Amino acid sequence: MLRFHFVATLCSMLVFSFAHAEERHWSCEDVDPTAFESHGNIRSGAGASGKSFVLDGLSLLKVRASEEFASAPAGFTWSVWVNPYLLNGEQQMLIAKNCYAKNQRQWGVMIDKDNKFRLYVWQGKWVTAEATTAPQPGHWHLVSVVVREDFAELWVNGNREGTVPLTKPVPQSEAPVTFGGVDDNGRIWQNFVGALDEIQLVDRPLSAKELRGKFQMVDAVHTIPDFAKEVAGVPLWDATAKLPKTADAEILSDVKFHVIKKWEPDVDGYDWLHGVALAWHKGALYASFGHNEGAENTLTEIGRYCVSHDGGQTWSPIRSIDVGTDSDDLAVSHGVFLSHKGTLWAFLGAFHNTRQRVHTRAYTLDETIGSWRPHGVVVEAGFWPMQEPINLENGNWLMSGLSVGEGNPAAIALSNGDNLTDWTFVEIPKSPSVGQMWGESTVLVDGKHITNIARYGQQAIALVAESDDFGATWTKSVKSNLPMVTSKPYSGMLSTGQRYLVCTTTADSGGRRSPLTIAVTRPGEKLFCKVFVIRHAVFPEGPGESHAQAKLSYPYAVEHEGKLYVGYSNSGERGANRNSAELAIIPVSTLATE
Repeated sequence: MLRFHFVATLCSMLVFSFAHAEERHWSCEDVDPTAFESHGNIRSGAGASGKSFVLDGLSLLKVRASEEFASAPAGFTWSVWVNPYLLNGEQQMLIAKNCYAKNQRQWGVMIDKDNKFRLYVWQGKWVTAEATTAPQPGHWHLVSVVVREDFAELWVNGNREGTVPLTKPVPQSEAPVTFGGVDDNGRIWQNFVGALDEIQLVDRPLSAKELRGKFQMVDAVHTIPDFAKEVAGVPLWDATAKLPKTADAEILSDVKFHVIKKWEPDVDGYDWLHGVALAWHKGALYASFGHNEGAENTLTEIGRYCVSHDGGQTWSPIRSIDVGTDSDDLAVSHGVFLSHKGTLWAFLGAFHNTRQRVHTRAYTLDETIGSWRPHGVVVEAGFWPMQEPINLENGNWLMSGLSVGEGNPAAIALSNGDNLTDWTFVEIPKSPSVGQMWGESTVLVDGKHITNIARYGQQAIALVAESDDFGATWTKSVKSNLPMVTSKPYSGMLSTGQRYLVCTTTADSGGRRSPLTIAVTRPGEKLFCKVFVIRHAVFPEGPGESHAQAKLSYPYAVEHEGKLYVGYSNSGERGANRNSAELAIIPVSTLATE
């Protein structure tokens, strides 16, 4: 391949002026701060020639003073050598000139969600050209974009593989040129995982002969680095099964619905309700939740509960577990239940002032007088429980949740044997490839092997971490291959040997908290393969609230006598977690995958 050599070896961009065009060339030898504004960690690796820029899925390079690049009316040509490390079904931008947040859309070339090279050009809407050559991880590919007066072309390895007509000139904007992702007004995303080398811009459309002449095969192959394997994540979904869109997902039949607590502030004064928990205890079904006359996570929050003696059809008046009597600045909220050795335990998230110094408090129900005995703080370090304690084969109990504080990671607590007032906090680390979290989490237990599934704050996808020593140590939380709303999930094991996950996990739901779904595995298997709809937001047959904007969230589930009882919040049309508490009762037999 042709290589330019110059005395000024430290310069990352070289400009050639010819009578017919101007050419810019980035050798990718060094990250020159005068040429680039870099985000994240830009590594160096072997290039198609010399060195290359290696990007880790979090980093990108923004070319300084590039707002007017590729603005010639007659067209232009970009070329870049690309070595992808990861094909993960996400958009990975190679070169772009876009800032979507400012409505600055021009063009970009990427590895798209279907793992194909694809060119996007803005024509009042995105029009595309795709390549037939599939990107091969570890191998070098020469990708070229040519914009001519009436059409744009995508070339791979010296061959024209895609063409798209242009009905108008490509718009010009103040968006900068970026390599390896998009700087969307401060949001860094669509990041590439791999190496880039020998980037070139020519302010004219090159001829087919010139483009074919630019390609020479590069035989060198990169070993895929560990950071790329980490970005690839852990599968939760069976890739051989089709994840349905919302409209195509099967709706469960024979589900019974009931209202645990109606949202009625005009009657009881409580405007906020969230975090339903359920437990069967001595033949009665208990439900708890956080309740607040004011706004969420404020001092007037109370941990409350009610009881049903007819399987969830009717419920007792609401009573309080704890109103925060230990101190004036203490609030107690929602948590989890555990019925153990004839005693009903409650473990509730609590905080001081406005969600400060978060911790977990334990209580036991004195059934003779109908009040709760407090056992004080049992877990600190910001721990807020999200799933009832699960008894492990080593004799300890494991309670899953999150740590509210720096980074808000997923976390668990381990008991000291059968002592449910003595717990050890364990934070689950997160991968550098994972951005902002709000790590409400749930676990699936298989002997000493435990899988933690956590909410991701930055993207509608489930995060996964694993432990092979009963929860004492964990792999880092990484992205899975299962889309999941940015809300609390709940998982467990059915009596059929199927794993289940209640949340919103359809192919197109994104960050929408509806429909309420349950994903299941085949008996004895680990990967989810089927998604059922429990109910949609619009549900006129009731009971329960029905509205197109209803958020069905924060599920909790418990199996009892062949039925799965699922509690959840329903916001109706209101939002802001001003919820009703509702219940769905699902025959376990209807969750078969075949």
